[in-house]
Amino acid sequence: MIHYSALSEGSAMSKWILFVVFSLFLTIAVPDSAADFAHPNMSYNTGQGHPSCSNITLEQLSTPMCDAAMASLPVPDVTPLPADFGIIKDVKFIRFNTTEVPVYNAPNGNLIENMTAGYTYLAPINFIEGWAELSPGRWVSMANVTMGNPSAFSGVLVNTMPMPFAWILWDVEAVKSPNGFADKENGLYRRYQLVNIFATINVNGWNWYLIGPGHWTNQKNVSMVYPKAPAEFEGRWVGVDLYEQNIVAYEDDKPVMASLISSGLKEPKWETNTGTFIIQERVESGVMAGFEGAEDYYWLDLVPYAQYFDGAISLHGIYWHDSFGYPHSHGCVNLSVTDAKWLYEWMTDGTTVYVYDSGPSS
Repeated sequence: MIHYSALSEGSAMSKWILFVVFSLFLTIAVPDSAADFAHPNMSYNTGQGHPSCSNITLEQLSTPMCDAAMASLPVPDVTPLPADFGIIKDVKFIRFNTTEVPVYNAPNGNLIENMTAGYTYLAPINFIEGWAELSPGRWVSMANVTMGNPSAFSGVLVNTMPMPFAWILWDVEAVKSPNGFADKENGLYRRYQLVNIFATINVNGWNWYLIGPGHWTNQKNVSMVYPKAPAEFEGRWVGVDLYEQNIVAYEDDKPVMASLISSGLKEPKWETNTGTFIIQERVESGVMAGFEGAEDYYWLDLVPYAQYFDGAISLHGIYWHDSFGYPHSHGCVNLSVTDAKWLYEWMTDGTTVYVYDSGPSS
């Protein structure tokens, strides 16, 4: 998969643009059949998939052994984590839609200050008929606010993993062959849908994944989890893949839990650092704020299940976006609240956090 920016900011289009430019550069035409790619240097099976599908090629898109594997393992052998908002279960968050927010001493009362909003999510202590009390004696109108809506997305517990699996990152139609025509009747896959990766064929530098009988999709459409651990550590540890935008929890070399993340934006000051770290501090719930008076000012109440591993950078739950699978943060590793809670309970001070980039070195 290739990731460049946050979905919610409209920049997922950059992936499409890159794909189109790259395709035009290589003058790849949409084929009428796999035979259009019959060139010894243009495609190869990467070996990523189920062992029974290792003989799949552009010239042989189906074999009895691979078909049997797809029939017996139609979906990944995982158990979804039930949604659990934990410490923020009953909390209502608000975000202001204006830059300056009048604050009053009571509903319809006297103005006591104008507050600079920035990127702010607050947890009021009281709500009365169109008004919210931020703290004792400080009220704001609900006329210009948006309610927070924590994502219900959650990761999975891994039972067995005979091949890679992946999340679909956006609603997409599978194609009938690598770089071929879409299956308009039965090929629609939804965002966050889980699929097995039965075979991988690389065509002109792009990986195409076999995700079901006669269904292929491009690497840009998925976040993939591999059976083999990216490093060797003893006991419990987590691997954060910045390229695939996912996290896997391991016991020794065995994957036990996996989910999507949102790491730092692809800008020098926001990118999440790679390296080997340990959990240094854990905060079940607290305020995250910064850059007061600047354009990037933010204030986030009750950020849940933070585990700090690189200075001010942490794994933590979020309730303010649903862009998992894409970079979105100021460097932290954003998780759904459900995933953050599970990891908070599973990890301890000193747990290893291995942050890496599985993408091409170029």
